Amino acid sequence: MPSPIQFDQVADIYDDYVGTNFDIPFFLNETEGYNGEILELMCGTGRVSIPLLEAGRKMVCADYSLGMLGVFEKKIRGKNYPVELIRMDVTELNLGREFGLILLPFHSLSEILSADLQAKAIGAISKHLSIDGTFICTLQNPAIRLKSADGATRVLDEFTAGNGNKMIISVMNLYNPETGLVSGFQSYEISDPEGEQIEKRYLEINFRPIAYSEFKKIAAASNLEIAAVYGDYFYSVFKEETSSFMIFKLKKKARLWTKPENYSSLK
Repeated sequence: MPSPIQFDQVADIYDDYVGTNFDIPFFLNETEGYNGEILELMCGTGRVSIPLLEAGRKMVCADYSLGMLGVFEKKIRGKNYPVELIRMDVTELNLGREFGLILLPFHSLSEILSADLQAKAIGAISKHLSIDGTFICTLQNPAIRLKSADGATRVLDEFTAGNGNKMIISVMNLYNPETGLVSGFQSYEISDPEGEQIEKRYLEINFRPIAYSEFKKIAAASNLEIAAVYGDYFYSVFKEETSSFMIFKLKKKARLWTKPENYSSLK
């Protein structure tokens, strides 16, 4: 099986090219008025977590990349935020406590590369969600995302890196319908302010898109009920043919006790 994305290889430059913030108002709104600890999974360098902390939220943040967590810790050093950083793979999540609100932002569940492991992750998350708690899971819509997984190499953009350097990122994604995986790479060409190339990096990219119907089955198997699904971060109705995103709000319900067929003989 291909390897999960090794974010340690780009942790030191990740914030130079990932400046996405279009989803921050959504998460601020969804966490407004919640006073308990919020569990954020696959938190990276704190792109979502830090704005929430700045707004007064209490956070427990987990990620499997030591490098990304190291950048996160450096960014909040001396801030005295109410946050706990934990290195842990979401498929092996075992914190020994429950949360009333759990977030999985930036479509990160797809970075888990098999259906079984994705289901395992959702099952582990459900075990950490309190009854009637809310789990928000964001995903890209395969119907839209796979249109660009065509094997073509594209220049993503040019970014400003540290010391005034310039960084050009190129990407290639290719979908394999037999495996259900999208594989490819991101290349990073870093030049000094005079335009001379000083470094080049290559990051292998693999992810597994999840269709709406599949995610619904995974959630149900883990005692999670879909309370709402949006097609973007502005609460638009999800449309499978046209929406770029699938933003799920899920609730955990108490399991109903069912009387065994031989109940009388068990007395």
